[in-house]
Amino acid sequence: MGRASQRALSVASRRHHGSLRLDGGGIAMARKLLAKDVVVIGLGWTGSILAYELAKAGLTVVAIERGPWRDTASDFPPAYAQDELRYAVRLDLFLRPQQQTMTFRNNARQTAMPIRSFSGFLPGNGVGGAGVHWNGQTWRFLPSDFELRSHLEGRYGRGALPADMTIQDWPVNYDELEPYYDRFEKLCGTSGKAGNIHGQRQPGGNPFEGWRSSEYPTPPLKQGLGATLFAEAARKTGHSPFPQRASDLSEAYVNPLGVKLGQCTYCGFCERFGCGNYAKSSPQTCVLPALLRFPNFSAQTEAEVTKINLDSAGKRATGVTYVDASGEELTQGIARGRGSTQMLRGSADRAYSLACELLQLSAATPGASPDGDAVHCR
Repeated sequence: MGRASQRALSVASRRHHGSLRLDGGGIAMARKLLAKDVVVIGLGWTGSILAYELAKAGLTVVAIERGPWRDTASDFPPAYAQDELRYAVRLDLFLRPQQQTMTFRNNARQTAMPIRSFSGFLPGNGVGGAGVHWNGQTWRFLPSDFELRSHLEGRYGRGALPADMTIQDWPVNYDELEPYYDRFEKLCGTSGKAGNIHGQRQPGGNPFEGWRSSEYPTPPLKQGLGATLFAEAARKTGHSPFPQRASDLSEAYVNPLGVKLGQCTYCGFCERFGCGNYAKSSPQTCVLPALLRFPNFSAQTEAEVTKINLDSAGKRATGVTYVDASGEELTQGIARGRGSTQMLRGSADRAYSLACELLQLSAATPGASPDGDAVHCR
């Protein structure tokens, strides 16, 4: 997809093509589609994992993605996947600033201004999201990261943190999330060397990491001459170098969903690029091949969700309204739920748990579930 197609949604959102459906007052009406059990907004890492789990449970699921469909074989063939002008300079895989305005300021005294060009901040666009163009670094949070306020106050005293600093402990801890870290790494086939398995130090791994329940699914990537010499020098000075863990696979691997990934060829074109070798973990290489087998799953691409529709009480999602690439406005309804508003909150918790089962930390926002609600997964 070129730049013109990337702009299609922003253009479509400003005009309609063809005839419009009008109500009695002459107001344009969105065309209503057949209701689904679950609507997932955004088909990136979290969206694809949630869609897989919910479709596997037998629910009808539709994913609505604002960007284009992206497939490894057709979009990232090795013949041109390393096109630096297209991907590194022209940022072909990323959201365009004109598609969605984001603002930035350096401090609270400044007026936030629109970002006109992206550099280090590179939001993904299209199926796979930022999971397509990431470089594969797969770090876990440290145990102290989940208890940051308690950790800092215990180390430096209660008076060390300013009164207006809002640092808080997480409501979950590392031990609770470790099994989900483990499952996500097995989904990706992450390469690396463990440094701590069930509290036992492992030679060659990161001595500072939190405990792990198992070794990495695949061995570490091969180290170049520079990294090898650096590691040797570090050992001589009493340090403990370890190979970078990465979801760029050191060898072929079949993940728990039955999807086969390839071996890294060390081409160096990871960040800002898609991988044509099926060696970098992404929704395309890890989840979508399994998800697309479900007849109860469907996806609508190049469609911008403009509104999450609520019931008359304003407390329950009933569907979403979106504009497709042709400019037509449509409403995707959600099948009538089986519970009340109280069930909605529990449903959101279940959706979050489903994401965590395979994703280290879910980016899903509350509001979605098997009981007929929307899931927002950018």
